[in-house]
Amino acid sequence: MKKRTIYILCGAVLLAGALFFAGKAILASWTPRAARTEALAPTATAAPERPSPTPAPATPKPVETAAPTPEPTPTPEPYVSPVDFEALRELNPDIYAWLEIPDTDISYPLVQSAEDDAYYLDHNSDKQYSANGALFSEHQYNGLDLTDPVTLIYGHHMKSGAMFGNLQMLFSDPVFFEENETFTVYTPVSELTYGVFAAVPYPGDHILYYHDFSDDAVFEKFFAGIFNTRDLGARFREEYAPAPGDKVMILSTCLIGNNTNRFLVMGKMLP
Repeated sequence: MKKRTIYILCGAVLLAGALFFAGKAILASWTPRAARTEALAPTATAAPERPSPTPAPATPKPVETAAPTPEPTPTPEPYVSPVDFEALRELNPDIYAWLEIPDTDISYPLVQSAEDDAYYLDHNSDKQYSANGALFSEHQYNGLDLTDPVTLIYGHHMKSGAMFGNLQMLFSDPVFFEENETFTVYTPVSELTYGVFAAVPYPGDHILYYHDFSDDAVFEKFFAGIFNTRDLGARFREEYAPAPGDKVMILSTCLIGNNTNRFLVMGKMLP
């Protein structure tokens, strides 16, 4: 009985030892689930290094060059009048300009007395007595620099054709008027061109006495009236119609057949 019991105890001890070592081996081979999941995950690879950006090529600085030297502006040649005013004024200091109408015989000095506006009615430009008189303006109404709104030049209508003797015959002719648009006035310092805009009969009223052309309204009204003239001998050129601020020259002579009235040729100073 004792032997049997000893055998059972020894077997139990051996079985317990075997179970102990078997359990230890099993525990040694077991891995937690989280650890196995990490082991099965794809192996992480390091992100490839980005190549350093290639620096943009430096913009070359513009080469500074000296600014070109501007060409010097040519100095305009001083005006030289074709009229020898120095010699003329030795003869008569009242001569201040020269009027010339192309394609006519009208080419005379313009004079103005500083004392007597009627002097050149019977004196020529040499200050000699003459029935022809001279082409003149009046010092009471006009200066000598031709900058007044209206400058009025008087001249006799001579049967010989002298002075303004042919003025009406020429400018009342439609063919001549059409072909001759301008006249010229020379001064010691400039050459002035006037565009002819009207050639008309006119009453004998003193134009500069009755009209203050420095007033724009008076200026406009007077020349509007000129363009409304109704006469077979009247001629007009609209393209040269004057406006306030323009400079006008009026050539005035006696009307053929009625010496109490006038025949006027009017020109506007052109640029």
